[in-house]
Amino acid sequence: MIETGMQLLLFSTEQEQEEQYRCRVADTDEGMILIDYPVNMSTNRSTFFVDGTRLSAEFVDPKYSSAVYAFTTEVAGRTKRDIPLLILRDPGPEKYVRIQRRKFVRVQIPVDAAVHFENSAAFTAATEDISAGGIAVSLPEGIEVSHGDQGRIYLSLPMQSGEHHYFEIMGRAVRVRTDDKGRKFVSVEFVNLEEAEQQILLRFCFERQLIMKRKGLI
Repeated sequence: MIETGMQLLLFSTEQEQEEQYRCRVADTDEGMILIDYPVNMSTNRSTFFVDGTRLSAEFVDPKYSSAVYAFTTEVAGRTKRDIPLLILRDPGPEKYVRIQRRKFVRVQIPVDAAVHFENSAAFTAATEDISAGGIAVSLPEGIEVSHGDQGRIYLSLPMQSGEHHYFEIMGRAVRVRTDDKGRKFVSVEFVNLEEAEQQILLRFCFERQLIMKRKGLI
């Protein structure tokens, strides 16, 4: 299930304040996962872990992009191929735990989006919230959307590194609601995401969550 080239998200379980890291699988071998040196998502710097450091890890199933799995591991050592690598213990697929879509980190932040449902006119809006599983946006006056409507979502994500990632994603309306001020909102579930796209969305949401925590907003 874990394959060379896929990305892992790592979480330290031994620090007072949870830190999050991203890395890429360089190889697998008999109960071991070889990864490049993890990058701290709040500082964007490579991180050194001593042998025995316990971590939790998450990854997207390469065969089913909507399925995210988690497992616990520890640093078993280090080696060097073309680049220095860390060795993580692989507990095996029977120890992987599937994370339900509702557990994706969801952050309330405005992101530029363009939305075009098949049965309504296209419109632009800033997201009310975003996760690796979908977005919520307000509906302009005159735009009607129903549960189950599908269309294309265009997003522009500014990363802490200065990169901008642009997405064209199929989405499905899963909820339409009206708030106490009479404004309408639609929640959109992403459909058939590529693994690389979902990993970038996860990274973006984690980065924004860390920023908000540092500012005391959450």
